[in-house]
Amino acid sequence: MNETFEYLKSFTQFPLALRRYLRPGLTVERAREIVQRRMEEREDRFVALVERSIYGRPASPYLALLQLAGCEPGDLRALVKQKGLEGALRVLREAGVYITFEEFKGRKPIVRHGQTIEARPSDFDNPFARRDFTLTTGGSTGVPTAVFQDLDHIAAGAPHHMLMLDAWGVLNSPVVQWMHTLPGGGLRFILQRAYFERYPERWFAPNSWRDSKYWLKYAAATLYMTLSMRALGVKVSLPRVVTMDKARVIAQCVRNVLDRHGRCLLYTSVSRGLRVCLAAEDEGIDLTGTTIRVGGEPVTLAKAQAMRRAGVRVLPAYGGIDTGSIGLGCAHPDETDEVHLCKDAFAVISHPYPIEGTGTSVPAFNLTSLLDTSSKVMLNYQSDDYGVMRERSCGCPLESLGFTTHLHGIRSYSKLVGEAVTLVGDEMVRILEHHLPARFGGGPLDYQLMEEEDANGFTKLALIIDPRVRIANEGQVIEFVMKSLTESSPAGDSARRVWQQTQTLHVKRMPPVLTARGKLLPLHMHKPDRT
Repeated sequence: MNETFEYLKSFTQFPLALRRYLRPGLTVERAREIVQRRMEEREDRFVALVERSIYGRPASPYLALLQLAGCEPGDLRALVKQKGLEGALRVLREAGVYITFEEFKGRKPIVRHGQTIEARPSDFDNPFARRDFTLTTGGSTGVPTAVFQDLDHIAAGAPHHMLMLDAWGVLNSPVVQWMHTLPGGGLRFILQRAYFERYPERWFAPNSWRDSKYWLKYAAATLYMTLSMRALGVKVSLPRVVTMDKARVIAQCVRNVLDRHGRCLLYTSVSRGLRVCLAAEDEGIDLTGTTIRVGGEPVTLAKAQAMRRAGVRVLPAYGGIDTGSIGLGCAHPDETDEVHLCKDAFAVISHPYPIEGTGTSVPAFNLTSLLDTSSKVMLNYQSDDYGVMRERSCGCPLESLGFTTHLHGIRSYSKLVGEAVTLVGDEMVRILEHHLPARFGGGPLDYQLMEEEDANGFTKLALIIDPRVRIANEGQVIEFVMKSLTESSPAGDSARRVWQQTQTLHVKRMPPVLTARGKLLPLHMHKPDRT
């Protein structure tokens, strides 16, 4: 009931917050000045943020961790002065001041130095951020996380987005958007572009309005926010539903824009962008002059090459619902998915993290937020992503901002991603280990979910079933998994809708894959593509 009240309250206040948000447009020069000032004040802003949002908040889980590490405010200031920001964060990480992905989501208690700290996801909310509207993170975990969005934080991220588009020469390109309605992030991108007065020509949504038992809540909120924006002069169209199997509609729309303007910028996910390009090839549509800004899943070499065959440029970006932009696509990349770290907004260190049951470890990213408008307070938050982090001079315009840290090969160590739908393990493990054996026979070791990439570069999910489990109709297994996802949560139902459209999930009869140590993990992920 409290969650519903907060949800309704935030949307009731949205028109007033939006009116204040829509101030005179941002310019490239002003965006550069904002980023450069934040870079100059980086260490001071970090200390001020910790003192205000952690030391000044007794209920913060980070405060308990800092106290266990014996780090008082004066100690923190001295540590940053002596070691620099990243150096100080490494010292704190070694002292136990960090939060894992599972702890951040409230799925596991925080245990450090023999003491247990109980925490809920809301305990990491920034107490000073407003709640102008609400999105949810994408995992089908049974406990989807609501993330309250502060329009000031969207405004704070607008300079990043503007400067990235300017570096790629597409700032003034007409825009087509094929992105989800609420609780997805489509409206967030429209709001961010509205801050510097660039609007999409068309908005297409891949999710059908009523193909969910939660449709009324989110459809009403999407229409309400869209109409509120239009009433205040934001040039945004009502979203038109174009499901995944109709990618040719998007390809034709992009072609029409190219015919009128000679260029087009398409916002969508990696897999949907690939579908547009393959549909264009099938229909004989030339997309030369198009740049596709992609996110939501890894930009693998196979996917990028398939998109480039249609004449498009692939602009990668890295971020999330609860973080905003973390990395901006490099305009002179060495790697397919290379991005510049937004160093004015985040400090990132990597730390070896052992993957349970595999005998290996990965360089996990630990994020620290530096913007006081962020919806979440992050101090060495181990986000469950990992990859390669290096300093490099690329000659790209983003380097001149001081953004010299590059990230690439970005993957998740605990999630499977297919068609831009993120699947966190908890709920799927329950289906694999309990629901499927109870319905079709066998035991917890007879079922496994595994990522695969097909010949076109699409990420597919294979439901591995040991051949010794006798199943007469494998189609019934897929139907049962889809039904179980629908009943699990709104996010699980969202995964079901996308995967049914794209036939992402298929059965594969073989013994489940064992780890190097002979263990069987319910979720098996391919090794990352480093090319």
